[in-house]
Amino acid sequence: MDERIEDFGGEGTPVLFAHANGYPPASYRQFLERLTGSCRVVAVRHRPLWGAPEPPAGRLRWSAFAEDLLDTARATGLERPWLLGHSMGGTIGLLAAGREAERFRGLLLMDPVFLPTRLVLATRLTPRRRLERMPMIRRTLGRPQHFADEEAAFDFYRGKRAFRGFDDEALADYVAASCKPAAGGGVELAFPAAWEAAIYASAPLVWPRLARLRLPTLGLRGEHSDTLTKSMFLRWRRLQPTAALHSCPGGHLFPLEHPAQAAQRVLDFLARAHR
Repeated sequence: MDERIEDFGGEGTPVLFAHANGYPPASYRQFLERLTGSCRVVAVRHRPLWGAPEPPAGRLRWSAFAEDLLDTARATGLERPWLLGHSMGGTIGLLAAGREAERFRGLLLMDPVFLPTRLVLATRLTPRRRLERMPMIRRTLGRPQHFADEEAAFDFYRGKRAFRGFDDEALADYVAASCKPAAGGGVELAFPAAWEAAIYASAPLVWPRLARLRLPTLGLRGEHSDTLTKSMFLRWRRLQPTAALHSCPGGHLFPLEHPAQAAQRVLDFLARAHR
């Protein structure tokens, strides 16, 4: 079970964190460490980080990640933690809470993957070969999986648009978290591209579950997010009117781009919830 958990320490309110697709927990060091002054923070490592280079054959189901999260939650010993998730991690958190709501105090969802119904259904009906031609998936499968060292990886990512909002410290955290020693020398990605692409191609339909959710919920959206769009954010508000929904500076990766502001949003909500 150790391969499934990263412990960030701290004391106080228990928080279980689920990370985004391709971003191991330690990528969020600056964000998560800001929570540990008043929270006990434990992170879940999703199954692509357990060592299997390829996902299972056939369509990947995010329900498997939700089961993993529930198994890990039991193993941590945390008593009814708040479930904090970013991107894919937020969506998996919603799926897990739908199965065992009594296990969690509430949800803290940061730019979760809530896609339009038509897009989810169209993706399910699209053959795998055609999905691999989608720009996001094609870029994922085509980028380097091996680097001479972490410095070379840092230099590569520093030139990429997705990381423009990262300061050097955040990017260094991401590189250290996402690279592992390669058998033939150098470093390779700890989160294999084949898994990352399969996850992009298999996002679930969440709206019926969201409408049934009764747990206290904080929802945060990056102001410039192209994942949780403004229209989907408004739909969320309609389906879960009791949720506290707010925007944060940055894009989809705002917890990594603006960790101090994102952490303060979470801490402010938790302080209000515990009054």
